[in-house]
Amino acid sequence: MSNNNGNYVLQAEDMNVYYGSFRAVKNVNLNIAPRAITALIGPSGCGKSTVLRAFNRMNDLVPVARTEGAVTFHGRNIYEPNVDPVEVRRRIGMVFQKPNPFPKSIYDNVAWGAKLNGFKGHMDDLVEESLRGAALWDEVKDKLSQSGLSLSGGQQQRLCIARAIAVKPEVILMDEPASALDPIATLRIEELIQEIKQNYTIIIVTHNMQQAARASDFTAFFSVDDHRTGMLVEFGETNQIFTNPHNETTEQYITGRFG
Repeated sequence: MSNNNGNYVLQAEDMNVYYGSFRAVKNVNLNIAPRAITALIGPSGCGKSTVLRAFNRMNDLVPVARTEGAVTFHGRNIYEPNVDPVEVRRRIGMVFQKPNPFPKSIYDNVAWGAKLNGFKGHMDDLVEESLRGAALWDEVKDKLSQSGLSLSGGQQQRLCIARAIAVKPEVILMDEPASALDPIATLRIEELIQEIKQNYTIIIVTHNMQQAARASDFTAFFSVDDHRTGMLVEFGETNQIFTNPHNETTEQYITGRFG
């Protein structure tokens, strides 16, 4: 295994993901910087979500999926046989496209993962701290016993972010976290992501290029080859990718001339 550059939290090294015989993404090499927001952009079907899910072994839950190459987290390949995927997912949390609170109280939604992981501290404090971290505390502090499903879509998504941060991950993966939300709730999620990046490394998949340009520090642009296999075309600081892309395909996509 190549040695880990101490400046990166996660590194994909020659990563290929297959679903059965179909290669969904090929030869991805990507370095994720700590406490920054990295956006994965590109057309539908280019493997953005597959790459995201490879970073915490969520693809393992698909029976026909397999990952080749390495994904190193602090220098250790998370795909080694003796690595526990549950522990990987505790340290590398995930927020999905559609808000998916449990049919439980707001309080229990946040406490659930921490209880599962054997949290021994003061649960009330953890719940408050996590809801504050997700900019939701002031809106729900008087109704913690109400169902998480009673909240608006944007609040539900922030509840899911609170649930993710309650287990103290280092990295938070977000798969189109605002695509099901209205513009105001979307902006709130973007502001929240900016606020929490001081404490977390965030990787976000988005179809929304304006969102990537506004909300991320680094951008990875994916496209597909002639076999519909996803590949990383260009990666760099967001400002460079959007103002001075080095690759013609990137430029075509950014400027809307993409076939």
